[in-house]
Amino acid sequence: MNAELTFWGHNCFLVETDTEALLMDPWLNDTGAFFGGWHQWPPNGHLRSEVLARCAGKALAIFLTHEHQDHFDQSTLALFATHPDCTVYIPAYKDKFLQEALGRMGLRTVELAEGEIAGNGIRLRLFIDDSGINHDSAVFVQAPGLTFFNQNDCKLFDRLRMLKNELGEIDYYSVQFSGANWHPACFDLPEGQRRLLARKKVLAKLRNVLTGVKMLAPRQFVPAAGPAFFPFLDPALNSGEGTIFIHQDELGKYLAQNGVANVVYPRPGQRVAMDTSRTPIPGPTLDELAHYRATHRDVWQELGDSFSKERFAQVLQRRLDLIAGIALPPDTPAVAFNWGPSEEDWLVADLAGNKLLQSQEPGAPCEIITADTKYFSLMCGADRWQDIVLSMQARVQRVPDVYNTVANIFLFADESNLRASLLQNLNLSKERIVIEHRGQKYEINRYCPHQGGDLAYALIDDDMNVVCPRHSWRFDLGCEGMCKSSGMSIEAVKLVESPGEPASAK
Repeated sequence: MNAELTFWGHNCFLVETDTEALLMDPWLNDTGAFFGGWHQWPPNGHLRSEVLARCAGKALAIFLTHEHQDHFDQSTLALFATHPDCTVYIPAYKDKFLQEALGRMGLRTVELAEGEIAGNGIRLRLFIDDSGINHDSAVFVQAPGLTFFNQNDCKLFDRLRMLKNELGEIDYYSVQFSGANWHPACFDLPEGQRRLLARKKVLAKLRNVLTGVKMLAPRQFVPAAGPAFFPFLDPALNSGEGTIFIHQDELGKYLAQNGVANVVYPRPGQRVAMDTSRTPIPGPTLDELAHYRATHRDVWQELGDSFSKERFAQVLQRRLDLIAGIALPPDTPAVAFNWGPSEEDWLVADLAGNKLLQSQEPGAPCEIITADTKYFSLMCGADRWQDIVLSMQARVQRVPDVYNTVANIFLFADESNLRASLLQNLNLSKERIVIEHRGQKYEINRYCPHQGGDLAYALIDDDMNVVCPRHSWRFDLGCEGMCKSSGMSIEAVKLVESPGEPASAK
């Protein structure tokens, strides 16, 4: 029997034969992720029993790409704890959070290294991005009569050309097409600027999707890994307009305008095949949002609040102690936390000075996180700070409005990887490469200062920006390789050639 591929919503896929099943990133619940902030669109919680039935009586492999709650849902995974032949495969990340969490759940877990192959009739091979605070992976599945490359959220766009040569013909390809970040939605910005930033991010994401589809040339593209929707947050986040959280109709329009027609849009629970629906799934209507809110729990409202400023100060001091002795750039912003109008409702982590200040709003440069005490209470517990950030329950102000990698790592990293993540970013390889644009050569740093994307595979846009293939950061060749939104640089130098002499720096 040839294998079948079924889509179960968000980024959950099932590859199965008569005797084996491979289930990827199962997130099938009615309570959402990130403390109830994110929910699946379309809803898929009602399909849990059907997924269980399809996996029963088969040798079951579950593959988890990474630890974010919309891919690693403990409530769904708990359903398989009694399956008699179940193995959970995860990437062999340096950070062992995922392995340890699965161990506490009593699930048999096997780590796989980059390129390692597992399985029998249904075989999977991993491609891993394990850089600093980023832990993610893509998986290539080979089964009887079917190949499937599931890139999900993994930003391996700088490796796709090599992967195409290795993987050969691909029947189905899936990659994230909708945004998944708190910027710019949670940031204090003029509405016009917020919408402009969102649009730039959307176009960057869509261009990456287009690059993947054209480079890998699958028989069919299956959009997934989003969008989520946010029934208990700002309704504007669900509209698909002025936000990074676009829906399939915008993706479909963009791909059609760029000559891509081999796209299928399965509904949760539908088999993926050449004759699957070619009609994009629209975003939720106001009536659908209202109905969902009326029939589902608001998890955030149910959370307790045990905030203590003293305890939070201890947590922040512990994080500062972890990075003590690392020479941070003097312009590193302070990170301030505010939960009320009083002068006492502040704690400030002075990163460059490595000290904790119990004072009100700091001077520039700084990044200010404003939220209810419930939010900071969570930051004092066992929950991951990345998951808390993605709850979308805070407001953020940057003074000046410039992205800073050090501050971002401080906010997103776990204590277990905070120091290592900072050191990795501060010690990126200084290898230099020469690129050419319109007959002119430039020497640049090979690796993106954001998160190490390989700029040897970067495109150069019409405005002379080197565009990182991972996160679409832009470095202006006309301004010595400066990224204007972050102040970071790839130190571009225009090269001139003298007759009979090798290239040299001008």
